[in-house]
Amino acid sequence: MGIFKKDDPRSRLEAVEKSGDKGELIEAACTDDSPRVRLAAVAKLSDDETLAKVALDAKELDVRIAAVERISSQQLLADIIKARKNYELMGACFARITDRKILEAIAQDTGYNPTARRIAVEQFADESYLDDVSKAKEEKDDRKSDEAIGRLLEASGDLRVVRAIGRFRHSEKAVRALGAIAKKGGESGGLAVEYLCRALGSSNPKVQATAKGELAGLSDPELVSLLVRSLDDPKLREPVRDVLKQINTPEAQKALGQE
Repeated sequence: MGIFKKDDPRSRLEAVEKSGDKGELIEAACTDDSPRVRLAAVAKLSDDETLAKVALDAKELDVRIAAVERISSQQLLADIIKARKNYELMGACFARITDRKILEAIAQDTGYNPTARRIAVEQFADESYLDDVSKAKEEKDDRKSDEAIGRLLEASGDLRVVRAIGRFRHSEKAVRALGAIAKKGGESGGLAVEYLCRALGSSNPKVQATAKGELAGLSDPELVSLLVRSLDDPKLREPVRDVLKQINTPEAQKALGQE
C-alpha cells in the first residue's frame, strides 16, 4: 500500500508535504478524501498544465477552484470553461480572465455553453470600466485624475462600476483601480475596500501585495473601520494586521490594541 493510500490523513498530509513527485501530488489533489491533503497537494503544484489537469479532473470542487486560482494562462482558463460546465468553477475561471480578445472569442464561440457566452459578453463590457479608471488614474495631475474618476462613476453609476471592476480583482490592474475609487470614499469607496480586502486573500503574491499597498493609503475613519471588520476573517487576519500597522491612524491603532 502506497503512502498516499494510508488510512491516517495526517500521515498522507506529511507525505504530501515531503513529496516532490508531480504524479503523486496530482493523484493526492484529485482523489484524496481529506480537504487538507487535497489543498496541500495543489499548493505544491506550480506549472499551469498540471494545475489545469487538477482543475479538470479532481473529484472535489474545492481543489478544482484552488487549482484555477493558481493558473496564470488565461487561454487555459478559457479551455477549462469550455470543457467543464460547473457554474462555480466557471465563475472562478472568469474571475481571472481580463484579456478582451479571449472574452470576445468565448462570446462568439458556439462551442461554449450559453451561460459562459453570456458571462463573457458581460465581462467584455465591464472591462471597459477597468480601462477607463486605469487611464484616469495614470493622469499625472492628481486633481484631474480624481475628477476623471468622479465623472466616470457619476456617468455610469458608481456601484455598477465598482462591481464590474471587482470581478477582475485577481488582476493587479483592477486592484489599483479599486484603490483609486476607495480613496474617494462614500458608498462606492466602501464597496471598493470590501473588494480590496478580498484581494488580500489572493493566491497571487503580486495581487496581494498590490492590495496591501492600496489599502495602506486609506485614512478615512469609515473606510478604515471597514478594513478592521475583516479581522474577523481568519484567512485575512494577518494581511489586514499588516495593513493596519502601515495606516497608523487612531482607528487602526485601536483595532490592533484590542486584539
